[in-house]
Amino acid sequence: MNQHLIRLFQSEDRLGRLVRWLPHAFEVVRSEMPPGNPAVGILREHVLTGFLIDEFGEEHVAVPSDGVERGIDVTLHGIELSIKTTTGAANSGVKVLWTVDPLQIGREISRDYEPECDMLLVNIFWGKERKSIYYIPVEVQLATRNELGDSYLHANVGTNHRGISISSTAMKMLKEHTSTLCAYVTWLESDIDVMPHDRWVDYWNERI
Repeated sequence: MNQHLIRLFQSEDRLGRLVRWLPHAFEVVRSEMPPGNPAVGILREHVLTGFLIDEFGEEHVAVPSDGVERGIDVTLHGIELSIKTTTGAANSGVKVLWTVDPLQIGREISRDYEPECDMLLVNIFWGKERKSIYYIPVEVQLATRNELGDSYLHANVGTNHRGISISSTAMKMLKEHTSTLCAYVTWLESDIDVMPHDRWVDYWNERI
C-alpha cells in the first residue's frame, strides 16, 4: 500500500482540495471534447496526474515514457499507480486491455491476467453527490481476483466498447473492501464558457 496516498485520504485539507476542484477540471475537459470522444479519459488522467505532481512534488511523481504497454500511468514515490475514470453506473467496469477481438482472447486473458499496481479510480456522477474517488491497493485487487477467478474480468463487444474490463461484480467488491479508501464528491455542473483555442492563442502570443 502506498502510505503517501493513505495520508492524502486521511488529510481533510489535502483531500478536500481534490474533492472541491475535480468536478470543475473534468467539466473543462468535457467542454473541450466532442461528445463520446474516448480521448476524454486520457485528458482526465492528465488532470489527476497534474494534481499528484502538484501535491507530492515533481521529483516524486514519474510518468512512464510513451509506448509503455503496461497499465501504469504514474509512479508515486517509487510505487506504480494506474489511474482510471468512469462516468455513470456505480460499478461500471474499467478497461484493463483494449482489443479488436475480445471474445476470442477473453478466456486467455481471464486465465493469465493479474493486477500489477495500485489503482486510483474516479467515478463521475454529474449532478449528484456520491462516493467517487477510490484508492484501491494492488493487494485488494489480487485478493478479489483470486476469489472471483474468471468472473473478475468481462469481455466487451461492439464497435465502441471493445476490450477486457473488470466486471461489475469485481468492481463492487473492490470498492467495498475494508482496505479500499474512498471520498465523496459533489458533481456540480456550472455554465462554464471554455474556448478550446484560447490556450493556443496564449501559446503563440508568447512566441515571437
